[in-house]
Amino acid sequence: MAEAHLADSGSETQGAAVFPYEEYECKICYNYFDLGRRAPKILECLHTFCEECLHTLHLRDDRPWRVSCPVCRHRTPVPDYRIQNLPNNTKVTEAFPLYIDSDPLPQDSLPPYPPPLHPALIALRREEATGAALSQATPSTTVSTATTVSQDSVRYESCQNCKRVALTTGCVCVIFSFLSMLVLLFMGLIFVQNHNSPPSPAGPICLSVASILAMFSVVVTWLICWLKYRPEHETGRSSTANSSRRNA
Repeated sequence: MAEAHLADSGSETQGAAVFPYEEYECKICYNYFDLGRRAPKILECLHTFCEECLHTLHLRDDRPWRVSCPVCRHRTPVPDYRIQNLPNNTKVTEAFPLYIDSDPLPQDSLPPYPPPLHPALIALRREEATGAALSQATPSTTVSTATTVSQDSVRYESCQNCKRVALTTGCVCVIFSFLSMLVLLFMGLIFVQNHNSPPSPAGPICLSVASILAMFSVVVTWLICWLKYRPEHETGRSSTANSSRRNA
């Protein structure tokens, strides 16, 4: 038993001598840590892996705010959805580059391009950019909307004034035509009933003018009623359509 124990101790010592820098290599890719893209990132479970491998694991996770440890499956929060924001293992970084210089074994070369960002982070940045653009465009949109509303209100007020003038003028014309028709009607009846020889043509002329004034009064009265009692929703609908077309 003693000999077996000594043999095990000798093998462990020999293994430690053969691999003296095992704690300075990533347990996923088995490359030594450095101060670049293979920086030693320590997780909450105190397991350390290189930044490049954690990037790959993070991209496979549907939840970008965390990364799962490949050893114990503990989930570590990722600040701002970026693996490079995780803390470095200072014990490993302080020993760099001593273990690199002491071990002549070549390391795997990294691709020339850095790993892509997580799709959730790209979508979040796109939403922030869109929100900033909308916030910058909001004042101008508000000013243009206020200007459009003020122009529409001025136009509506001018239309109401024109409507009042038209109604007043129409009422005056109807009253004047009605009174003139009554006068001409009585005068025409008087001339027609006057038995003179030869008969005077003033009677038929007065009656004809009175009938024309009566027709004119009816037409103007109908126009006044249509203008006054016309539905307002048509005008409002047209003005709303025009303003929405301008805003678009």
